[in-house]
Amino acid sequence: MNEMMSRVQLKKKILIAVSSTGGHIYPGVALAEALKKKGWDVFFVGKKSEIISREGYRFYSLSVVGYPRVLSVFSSVFFVKFFYSIIQSIKILLKEKPDIVIGFGGYVSFPAIFSAWLMNIPSIIHEQNFIPGLANKLSAKFANKICVSFEASKKYFPSKKVVFTGNPVRQEILNISRPLPTSRFPITVLIFGGSQGAHNININLISSLAHFSPLKEKLRFIHITGEKDFEVVKNVYKNNGFMAEVQKYLYNIETAYQKASLVVCRAGATTIAEIIALKMPAILIPYPYSTEDHQKVNAKYLVDNGCAILIEEKEIKKLPEEIIKLVDNPGTLAKMSESYQKISYSDPLKTFLDLIEKPV
Repeated sequence: MNEMMSRVQLKKKILIAVSSTGGHIYPGVALAEALKKKGWDVFFVGKKSEIISREGYRFYSLSVVGYPRVLSVFSSVFFVKFFYSIIQSIKILLKEKPDIVIGFGGYVSFPAIFSAWLMNIPSIIHEQNFIPGLANKLSAKFANKICVSFEASKKYFPSKKVVFTGNPVRQEILNISRPLPTSRFPITVLIFGGSQGAHNININLISSLAHFSPLKEKLRFIHITGEKDFEVVKNVYKNNGFMAEVQKYLYNIETAYQKASLVVCRAGATTIAEIIALKMPAILIPYPYSTEDHQKVNAKYLVDNGCAILIEEKEIKKLPEEIIKLVDNPGTLAKMSESYQKISYSDPLKTFLDLIEKPV
C-alpha cells in the first residue's frame, strides 16, 4: 500500500496551455500523448475545444479573449477578461500544483505562463511559426525556456533561453506509411484550409473543375471543406463526375495524408510540421491576413528547399494550372519529396521530452 501511495505521489504533473485553433492545439496534444506514455499526469487550459474533449484530457477554460489590434470599446473588455484570466490561472495552479507549465502560444497561453512565473513554477513556451506572435514575445520574458520550430527563429529570442526543438507532430501521423509518388494513376490530391476550412480555396477549386476534365481518370480529390462550404463542394464534384471524398472536418487527418501524393493547403506552422514529417509535396496558399504575414514566411521555408510551390491568394486562379502540371509530371512530385532531405529537422518530441525532464 505504501509503495502504491509513493508511486502516486511521484507521478509528475504538467499543465499545457493552448489557444483556440488546431495549429496551437495539435502540437500540445502530440506532446501530451508522449508525456502520458512516460507516466505524466497531463491537463490543459485554454478555450473550449472539441479536439481536446475528444482526447479525454482534464480541461480548464480561461475567459481571456484576443487582443484588439485597434483601440475600441472592446479594448476594455479585453483588459477585464485578461486580468480575470490571470486570477483563474492562479486558482488552477493552486488546485493542481503542476511541476511545470508549457505554453503553445496564442493569447490563452500568456496568463498561464505569467501566473506560473508569479508562483515560481518552471515554464516553457513553444513558438510554432517562423515569426513569433505577440503572446510569445510577451511570454518569453517570463518563461524559463523558449522552444522554436525553425532554427532561424532563434534570433527573435534571448540566446540563453532558446532551444531549437522543431514542432511536435502526433504519433498517429508519424506512424503512417505513405506511398512514394509514382506514375500510377489516379493521383490523389488532398485539399484543406486548416481547422476552419478556407472558403477562397474551396470556391476557386470547384469553379475551375472544367480544367481538370481531361484528367478525370488520373485524378482523385480528398477535400476537407469546413462546415459552410461542405454541401456546395460535395455536390459540384458529384455533378461533374469526379472521384472525390468530401469531408467537413477530419480529426484523423492521417487517413487522408496516407492516400495523398500532393497536398494543397494553407501554411500554418502545424501543417508545415506535418508535411515535413511526411515529406509531402505541397502547393501552399498562405492565409493573406496572418499576423506579420507569418504564413508566407513559413511557406517560403519549404519553397526555398524545393519541397513546395507557393501561390499567393491574389494569384489563386493559378491553382488548377499548377495541379495539372504536377499530375502530368509525377517525377516532379518525387523530386519534391526527395528535397525534404535538405531540411535538417530534429525529433521534436524527443527533444521536447528531454528538455521537460531536465531541471529547467
